[in-house]
Amino acid sequence: MKKHLSFCLLMVALLGVTARAQDTVRVTVRDTVTVVRHDTVTLRIVDSSTIRLLQDKLQLAEEKDQFYKSILSNSGIDKNKLEADRDHYRHIVDSLQAQVRQCELDNVRKEEANKYLTQRAKDAEGKVAEATNKKKKVRAIQGIAMRFYRTPNWEVRLQPAAETGTYNKVLRNRNAGNIEFDFVTGASVMLWDLTKYFNKDHESRQIGETNIKTPELRKFDQDFAYDVGIYVGFGGSNLFKNFYVGPSFRFVDFFYLTVGFNVAEYTVLHSDLSEGDIIGASQTIDDVTAKAWLMKPFVALSIDLDFLSYIKK
Repeated sequence: MKKHLSFCLLMVALLGVTARAQDTVRVTVRDTVTVVRHDTVTLRIVDSSTIRLLQDKLQLAEEKDQFYKSILSNSGIDKNKLEADRDHYRHIVDSLQAQVRQCELDNVRKEEANKYLTQRAKDAEGKVAEATNKKKKVRAIQGIAMRFYRTPNWEVRLQPAAETGTYNKVLRNRNAGNIEFDFVTGASVMLWDLTKYFNKDHESRQIGETNIKTPELRKFDQDFAYDVGIYVGFGGSNLFKNFYVGPSFRFVDFFYLTVGFNVAEYTVLHSDLSEGDIIGASQTIDDVTAKAWLMKPFVALSIDLDFLSYIKK
């Protein structure tokens, strides 16, 4: 068998043929490589120039690698350090990308917040325009009224009589005085607009032939609204039995000064009685008092409700 195989190889080398499963091709004699697979002999004819070309490429790759290594060694650059720096900068890039994404999310939130704030700003501007509208005829106002009459609070007190062991019933007012304050709410209707008159300079003038001169008044840096109107309001705990009516003067846009009359229901003594009188032993406070409507003067200082709602915001 060995002799037969040697003979076959010799014949192939001489004739330049490849023997594979009984097929034969005539070729030029070249260098050969032998591969044995499952009793089948495969002879591959390889061109020597191709082998040399592959050897040259391998040598060139080795020289290239050696060249790069020499460059790195000569420049003093540490390859491991370069790789560490590369990983470090990759980490920085990833962190920056995460920050960019977070900034984008924050920008979206801020845009939504800005839309909400813009709408609130528009609403506030509308409230300001409503509060500072100088052409509005009717305005709701609220303030404090000083009434020149106190609501009486009558009671009966027992005082020792001249006779020993007896007492007299004496009428007393627990809420005596001349001035009382009340919380009032109402509306002022503009009758005359005085804005132009008060928003100009007023020079000092002599009154008639007297030596009296009017004060010199300079207008404010900003124009304010002034007008005269009629005020109608109510106050106290019993709103429908405590009314305020009178002329009102609006100044500096939001403030109102009102002088008029308070019409309210009070508990008063009978006309023939007064504080300090003695009543009968069988009489009570209800027997000597009655309900009556009285008209008393008042002065009030109020503020525009639109302005109050605006400053609360």
